Amino acid sequence: MAKILVAEDEPELLRAFKLLLQNEGYHAVTAKDGQECIDVYKSELKKRTTENSPPFDMVLLDYRMPKKNGAEVAIEILALCPTQKLMMVTAFSGVKELIDVKLKKIYVMPKPFDFD
Repeated sequence: MAKILVAEDEPELLRAFKLLLQNEGYHAVTAKDGQECIDVYKSELKKRTTENSPPFDMVLLDYRMPKKNGAEVAIEILALCPTQKLMMVTAFSGVKELIDVKLKKIYVMPKPFDFD
């Protein structure tokens, strides 16, 4: 079962992501802010069985979160595990271009979006 870490500060949207992913057969792990995401990631990193393998199949980040924003979290995660796949969601225009320039490994998905 694929494991996905979701970091989102809006509780309703975080629950929706978790439910959607679980309904699709994924194991969803959640974090309510950027720092919690880093803490969860580091904890899972210690449990991995292969040194170079990422602890999650995907990390889904909101751009605007308390404590650390999605770009800060992405930079820290990629420093810990350069092969980690990342996706960022944002409602802010201009963020996609910023992320594309600084973090070429991240797919940026604009909000709002439809879960259908």
